[in-house]
Amino acid sequence: MSGIMIAIDLSPFSVDVVNAGVELARKLQLPVTLLTIVEQSLGVALPEAGPAFIDDWEERLRLAEERMKDFTREHAGVDIKAEVMLGRPKEDTLASAREKGAEMLVIGTRGRTGLEHMLMGSTAEYIIRHSTIPVLVVPFNKGKH
Repeated sequence: MSGIMIAIDLSPFSVDVVNAGVELARKLQLPVTLLTIVEQSLGVALPEAGPAFIDDWEERLRLAEERMKDFTREHAGVDIKAEVMLGRPKEDTLASAREKGAEMLVIGTRGRTGLEHMLMGSTAEYIIRHSTIPVLVVPFNKGKH
């Protein structure tokens, strides 16, 4: 096995996903690639002078890198390499796992339903459907449904 990739979105729930993935890696004695992808979306405001682009990707990347450093410090006893990219989380997570030769992906799901699911889509669902390697999904909702 060449390692486990843990893909997170840096939401507060990411702590649970990282902990589950790191615990698995520790038990299997495997290295970890911790990945977050800053979504390359376009933020637009409409001031009087015309559209203004308000998405500060450099700042978003800087903040993501700082948070990823926190995760690696919190799990100092594990071989973790943190990576931050700008892109499309659904497609780029799978592409990065292929490029790194990951043998397993660990992701989280918030369990969106209804209109929110229809509008936002599900990154976890996309990854599960299109992955060619095993995917461990850490559920947000730990209670009965």
